[in-house]
Amino acid sequence: MLDILTYQSNSKIRDPLLDKNQKSIMQTVATIGEAVRAQRDDAIIAYTKQFDAPKLDDSFNLIVSQTEIDDAYTQVSTDFKEAILLAKKNITAFHSEQQPKSWQKPCSVGSYGMQYSPIEIVGLYVPGGQALYPSSVLMNTIPASIAGVSQLIMTTPPRADGSLAPEIIVAAIECGVDRIIKAGGAQAIYGLAYGTDLIPAVDKIVGPGNRYVDIAKQAVYGFVDIDKPAGPSEVCIYVDHVDYAAYAAAELFAQCEHDADASGVIISDQEPVLKTVQTELIKQFSNLNRQSIIKKALSNSALYKVLNLDEAIALMNDIASEHLCLISDNAPSIQPKIKHAGAIFCGPYTPVALGDYIAGPNHVLPTARAARFSSALSVFDFVKFSSILTASKESLRDVQPALDTLTSIESLDAHRNTISIRL
Repeated sequence: MLDILTYQSNSKIRDPLLDKNQKSIMQTVATIGEAVRAQRDDAIIAYTKQFDAPKLDDSFNLIVSQTEIDDAYTQVSTDFKEAILLAKKNITAFHSEQQPKSWQKPCSVGSYGMQYSPIEIVGLYVPGGQALYPSSVLMNTIPASIAGVSQLIMTTPPRADGSLAPEIIVAAIECGVDRIIKAGGAQAIYGLAYGTDLIPAVDKIVGPGNRYVDIAKQAVYGFVDIDKPAGPSEVCIYVDHVDYAAYAAAELFAQCEHDADASGVIISDQEPVLKTVQTELIKQFSNLNRQSIIKKALSNSALYKVLNLDEAIALMNDIASEHLCLISDNAPSIQPKIKHAGAIFCGPYTPVALGDYIAGPNHVLPTARAARFSSALSVFDFVKFSSILTASKESLRDVQPALDTLTSIESLDAHRNTISIRL
């Protein structure tokens, strides 16, 4: 199902995984953006019918109504409500540890500090289409609420008839979402960025999505803020014992079932382990439901044989994967050497699904090697800070000579006058 390849240290593993349709996708996204900017809600509804909900009729409304909310609560199971509340409790506990605190202290010119404040209105994108993701509702909304965001606007693709799954609606209401938009894809991103009659213009857009969503987010960056590239799912798996080969195969399939564009890499310095992985892939594949999606995603995936642990660590850091699984009894000694990964799952009994759903850490993670410079979604994504500086006349006089020198060198006499006029 997958051949065993030898990793060459001078190769770039990411090159074969680059999207060959990138230019076409960018053109499509740009066309959608122009239409949304010109036609607003009408364009969003038209694209929603084209891409997600072909059975839409004239009664469709982009906004989830109170009636739909009430109906959703009657349709979800008690088990679902309890699972959501448990996950919410754990995710809240983890993210509560991230709250930054404003500070101010004396300095040579008076006092300085940092004043944190929440972003006022945030757009939360929750993916759909291939599967149902109430867990992504929690992962987007909880850190935003802890940060103190005033208004949460969630958008997610509807089903073929234009409705949303009741689990999505209930999860959103339980997490304090103010408005739920029944739209997905690039059109939803542009709606959040530009604003329409029904969709408020937001200050920041967060959440994972497909390549169209990811490219649209990057296109509106600067007009609004975005969290990070969070495109198709990825996993990098290190495994060093045949007893754990089945776990590695299962983790690869778990990410590949998300999307045909998903990808995965399994690394080992022991060929017997990789041969056992090959056997497990064939064995497990026959029992899976989403075989057509997984088969396409496997074309983006690979098994890599490395010489030793040091080379494995170098490869893991080069790939900088969204999810990194250290399926090894030696995970505690390997983990500190990992510099680039969205989330690290340590040990043979720590599946990605544990973190994806219920443990507490966030599952909105950087993809496409963005873990080299970005991190998991957190409270920090929903706050910003202003520096604070307070000086006295006496302290200003003390530093006037240095300020005169620096402003003169830069030939900015108006700057120098702001000091002398006060003294």
